Formats: sequence, structure tokens, C-alpha cells
Amino acid sequence: MNYFLEIYGTLPRAGPGSDALTRKAFELLGPLPGSPRILDLGCGPGVQTLELLRLSAGSVVAMDLLPEMTDRLSRAAHGAGVAERLEVRVEDMNAMSFPPNSFDIIWSEAAIYNMGFENGLQQLQTFLKPGGFVVVSDAVWTKADPPPEVADFWREYPEMDTVENKLDVIKRVGFEPVGHFLFPSGAWTEQYYDPMEARIAAKAKEWQGNAEAEAVLAEARKEISLFRRFSDYFNYAFFVMRL
Repeated sequence: MNYFLEIYGTLPRAGPGSDALTRKAFELLGPLPGSPRILDLGCGPGVQTLELLRLSAGSVVAMDLLPEMTDRLSRAAHGAGVAERLEVRVEDMNAMSFPPNSFDIIWSEAAIYNMGFENGLQQLQTFLKPGGFVVVSDAVWTKADPPPEVADFWREYPEMDTVENKLDVIKRVGFEPVGHFLFPSGAWTEQYYDPMEARIAAKAKEWQGNAEAEAVLAEARKEISLFRRFSDYFNYAFFVMRL
């Protein structure tokens, strides 16, 4: 059993976010074609993918490395009546096979870190049409000198940085920043940490004595605890940019 997916793969969202924030970021985009072609990278269960399909009359290619996630999205899209405008791919975002200039919009919520922020933005330029938009949400520092346990938690993401420094990267890579904003605390809890806590409680007794499973539960509890105690030091931010 993949205990990680038993917890994280069953949540409403694969990371912090909300439909309202997806809409807010989409509203920052400039003029678009009538039926824009959109790439959703690291789509997870695809809550934001469905919102993108509702917000536009376009088509979405949704990509994730985990078939469990794309299967969830496909079922949800059929239930929402938008499956005819959706293509799902189980593919590594570090080895994409699209032709150049394939998309009007490239979207990635809480997943660009898999490519690295700067490297990812550089790579995405190849697949974006001239004048197209890239929209990503990414983790940022919001306060200097985080406690050691917070710094240790984010150490696996070496490009964790301030909003200002992220904007400098965006401009250095060759994009024009269009807008950005931080997440409210509810975007971390309502569809992510609150259901995660419920899932932990549901599995704790069942997995008692299973060292591998209990390690996954311990890591999830640690992540939630760090947010509850130190969320003034870090957050997610949306960045909207144009090529």
C-alpha cells in the first residue's frame, strides 16, 4: 500500500488553494483567444482544472505523474460535463513532448517546484505562444529569520524565497509580471489541512504498529503543526506573467 497516497492522494486538493483564488488569478490575465488552449502542469486531482474549464471556453491538457490523480480528474470531468474539452496525460513535467508554441496559457498550482522555479519558467517558454501567459503558485517566505524547524522543513526546496526575489527571477527569465497575491490562511486549511487532519484520525488506529504507515502520519502531523504555529513566516503566492 502507498501510505502517502492514502493520506495526500485522497484530499480535495493536492496543496493549498481554492476555486476563488484560481478565479482571482485567471481574472488578472489579459485578452485571450475565444477558445484558449491551456496546459495544467502537476494537476493533481484537478480541482483547479475543472475551474479553468468553467472559466474559459477553451481546452485543457492536464498532466500529472500519478495516474491516481489523472483518474480522479477524468471521473470528475465526466461528472461535471466538461470531459470533451479535457485531455489528461500521465507524464513527467521535466520531460514534456509538446511542440513549441502549443499553449495560450500554462498553469501550475503548487507544482512548479518539481522543475525548479527558474528552470521551470525557462522551460515553459518553449511551449508558450508569443504573448501567452504563465500562472503559477509557489511557496514564499513572508518573514525573515524563520525558526530552525521551519527552515529545515523547507530545506528540500532550495528556491524558497521572498515574493520580491521571485519577481526578479520572473523578469530575469524574460517574462513580464502581470500580477501577484498571497494566499489567505483558509486556502491552506479548508480543502487541505482540515481534511488531512480528518484523514489522519481515520487511519491512526488502523495503522497502529505499522512503522512505515506511522511515519507518513507523523510527517503529515508535523506539516500541519508547523503551519499552525509558524504560518506568519511562509505562504503561497500566485504569480501571473506574460511572455
